[in-house]
Amino acid sequence: MKNSVTPKFTQNLSKIIEQISNGKYKKVSIDEEKGLVVELQNGEYVPANILSIGTIDELYLSLRLSMINEISKEKMPIILDETFAYFDNDRLKNVLLFLENNLKDHQVILFTCTNREKQALNELNIEYNLINLQYKKLFFI
Repeated sequence: MKNSVTPKFTQNLSKIIEQISNGKYKKVSIDEEKGLVVELQNGEYVPANILSIGTIDELYLSLRLSMINEISKEKMPIILDETFAYFDNDRLKNVLLFLENNLKDHQVILFTCTNREKQALNELNIEYNLINLQYKKLFFI
C-alpha cells in the first residue's frame, strides 16, 4: 500500500499545492521522521511546520483535496468552513480559481463570516450563489 498509494497521493498533493500556491511550492513528500516536507523554490526541502500559517493552511487544504478522489469515485460535496481565514488576498484568489477550474463536478460550499470571499469571487468573475444565514441569540432562563 505504501508503494502504490503514497506516490500517487503525494503526486496529486504536489500538483494541487503548486496550483494553489501559484507555483511557489512544487513538490511535497512525506518523510517518516519529519512528516510533511515541502520543496522551496531554491530546491531546499523543509518540514511544513516551519512555514507560515497561511502556507500550512494551503498545504492542509491541498492534503484534504488530494484525498477526495481516493476516498470515493462519487462526486461528493466539498464543505469548507472558515478555511481561508489565514489566507492573504492572493492566496484566496488562487484557491478560488483552483476550486472553479478543477472541482466543477463537485458542489463546493463555503462558510465564512466575512465578505472577502464574496469580493474575490466577484473580482474573478466566478459565478456563485450567496445565502446569508441569520441567527438570533437565544437566552434561557
